[in-house]
Parts: sequence; structure tokens; C-alpha cells
Amino acid sequence: MTIGAVALSGAGAVTYAVAGPGDGEGPDLDPRAKRPTRVHDLPLEADGATKRELPRTSTELFSLLGVSWDGAGEELSGTAQVRTRAVGSEVWSAWRALDLERPPAGKGEGGRRAASDPLWVGPSDGVEVRVVAADGSASSELPEGLQVDLVDPGVTAEEAKNPALDGGTGTPGAKPGTSGTPAQGTAMAP
Repeated sequence: MTIGAVALSGAGAVTYAVAGPGDGEGPDLDPRAKRPTRVHDLPLEADGATKRELPRTSTELFSLLGVSWDGAGEELSGTAQVRTRAVGSEVWSAWRALDLERPPAGKGEGGRRAASDPLWVGPSDGVEVRVVAADGSASSELPEGLQVDLVDPGVTAEEAKNPALDGGTGTPGAKPGTSGTPAQGTAMAP
């Protein structure tokens, strides 16, 4: 298990969450339910000496993600790709490449982590991650501590009452992704 933290802008508050893969069940999967902001970190495991990945994994609810690694001055020589599963759906998105932050010259401060730019994916409860080199082969020169960081932005009591959060169905409490019609081009073979 890992501990994540997120600072809420303007409030100066920090929320911590102990996280691991979710079981895909439970009240946390209702995107409208009142809940605090949470961060879940899942390590990318080595598959031999040449690949880092996280296979399809059911998770707690999240809407934003990124990949991070040890050493603010370390560069990731490859491409981080992700795909996600929308809440209430068994349909996985297409693979998407994350934009990688290049560390500013001379800014390799000890104890800090480097990261990709965050990617908003909407209410999701599953993730798959792979890191590959530019030529498409597995990258063998990857930094230590690679992980995917999943952020659930939370929902305030006031937001939970907002009918605009009903998934666009016009029906209070309806979950997004339950229409039975997947978005064109998003279904992926396992």
C-alpha cells in the first residue's frame, strides 16, 4: 500500500489516502456521491529487465491521472501510455500517450519526483499503463519508482446536489456510461 497526498488549491488543506487496487464494488463508485479528494498511487512493475507496466486493474474511483518517478532531474526515455475504463462500463478507452515534463536544467532537487502532465479522463474505475521507447519497443533505461498516480477530485455536498452531474441523462442519480452504446472507436480487445 502507498500513501498519496493532494493539496486543495486555495484552502491549504492536505488530504491523505492509503490506496491499493480497488475491488470495483462499493459506494465509492457513484460519481455523484459526496466524498473527499483522494490520491491513489499504483507502482508499475518490471516484466523482465525491459518493460514497465500495470496490467488492466480495477481501482477506486478517479478522474485524473499521471505517471511519476523518482528524481526530479531524471528524464523518462520513452512514452508513457494509458487506457482507462469508464465507471459503469466494461469498455476500455484507446491507448493515450501522456505528455512528459522535461526537467528544467539544474532543477534536479533531491527527494522530489518527476511526472507526466496530468490527463483528465472523467469518472473511471480501471486503468492499464505501459511505458515504451519511441521506436515502440520496451524501454530498458527507465527511472526508478515509476508509478501511476490516480486522483479522485472528490465531490462537495453542494456538487452532489447538482443535476448536471447526472451523466447528462437528465435523470438524477443516473451513472455515466450506462446507456449501453459505447463511444465509437473506444472498444479495445483485451
